[in-house]
Amino acid sequence: MGILRWGIDAAASAYADQPKEVLFAEGLNNDVLAVPATAKGKKGTPNVLTDGSVFNVGINQAALLIENGQVHDFVIADDEKMTGQYIYDTSREPSLLNGGTREWKNVWNLVKSRFQYGGQSPNRMQLVYINLKEITENPVGVGKVPFIDTYLGTRLLLGVHGYYTFRISNPAAFYENLLMDPLKKSRKEEITEQLRVEMMPKISGALTRIAPACVNGYQDIYVHDTDLANALNEALGQEWLDKRGIELVKVALNPEVAPADLERVMQLENARTLSNSQMAFGSMVNAQNNAMQNAAANANGAVNGFLGMNMAGGNSQTASLLAQKMEQEKAAQEAAAKAAAAPAPSSDSQTWVCANCGETATGRFCANCGTSKPEVKFCPNCGAKTTPGSKFCTNCGTKLS
Repeated sequence: MGILRWGIDAAASAYADQPKEVLFAEGLNNDVLAVPATAKGKKGTPNVLTDGSVFNVGINQAALLIENGQVHDFVIADDEKMTGQYIYDTSREPSLLNGGTREWKNVWNLVKSRFQYGGQSPNRMQLVYINLKEITENPVGVGKVPFIDTYLGTRLLLGVHGYYTFRISNPAAFYENLLMDPLKKSRKEEITEQLRVEMMPKISGALTRIAPACVNGYQDIYVHDTDLANALNEALGQEWLDKRGIELVKVALNPEVAPADLERVMQLENARTLSNSQMAFGSMVNAQNNAMQNAAANANGAVNGFLGMNMAGGNSQTASLLAQKMEQEKAAQEAAAKAAAAPAPSSDSQTWVCANCGETATGRFCANCGTSKPEVKFCPNCGAKTTPGSKFCTNCGTKLS
C-alpha cells in the first residue's frame, strides 16, 4: 500500500506494461487549494485508486493517498527532482516521499505512525492533490492600531490595510483539518475570510514587534512585509501551523494616520526637518523670499510692506543665528575630516626642534627645510641620554666624541 517512482523503481518490472489508469491534477491555481485526482483511461471503480495506477505530480504539488479520511502516504514535489510519474502498489510499504527544498518533518511526523507494512488494504484508497504555491492577493485591514513611532518620538493611531500571502506548509494537516473530503475541490475563498478575522487582533502586537526596525517611522511599515509575517506566524502559533498546516509568507500593509493625529504628525515632521540647521536656513530663506514678494505687492505701497516685515520682527536676527550655527557645524565637520585624513604617527614621531631652521618637527625629517632628525646619543660612561650638539654629558661630565 505504498508509492514508487515510475521509470526508476518500476523499470524492468511488471509495471513496464501499460498501467491501468493515469491520474493527474486539474485546475490548481491561485484560487484553488486542493482538487481530487482526475483519471484518464479509468478501468476500475470510479474515484478509487486501484493497484498499478500511475499518477503525475507537478512542481509545487503534493499528492496525498487517502485511506478512510486520513493521509496514508504522500509525494511532495517542491522541486524539479520530485516531479514525475508515480505508481500505487498495494504490495509495497508506504514511502512518504518528501520534497527537497523545504522542511517537511511536520508531515512525516503526522503520518508515519499510522500504516501497517505489507498486505493489501481492504479499505478504499483515493488520491488528492494539494497546491503548495504561495497564494497571493488576499486582502486584510484594520483601523485604529496603536503604533510607537520612534522617528517622530510619539504614539500614533494608524489604520492599516493591504494584502497577505500564505502557503500550505503541512498538506496532510490541511487536508485532515480543513478539507476532509477526497472528492471536494477546495477554494481559497472558503478559508481566507476566517484567516483574516483571526489575523486582525494580532496585527497590533506584530506592529509593535517591528516598530524598532522602522527607522523612518510608520511610513516604513510596508517595507517589512516578511518581518510582519514572521511576527504574525509567531502570534498565531500552533493554531495555524500545526492544526491547519498554513503559514503566512508576507503581509504588506499601507499605514494611514488617523485624522485626529494628522496635524500633530505634520508639526512633528516639520520640527524634525528644522532640527537640521541647513534645512532650517533654507526654510528661513524661502519664507523671507515669500515675505518680500508679498511686501512688494502690498496695497498700501511696497515701503509700508517692507516696514511691516521689520516690525513683524526677528527674521534678520534669526537668519544670522542660523548662519552662525551653519558655520560652526561646517568648521566642526572640516576639523573632523582633517583629523580622519591625517596620517597615523610613525613609531619615531616624538617632536624635535630642527637645528637648521628652528621649526618643530615630528617625523624623521623637518617638514620646512628637510634636515634629518639628529641621532640620539648616549654617554659612554654613565649611559645617560645626551642633548644633540652637546660636548659634555650633563649627568657625569664625561667628554663626548
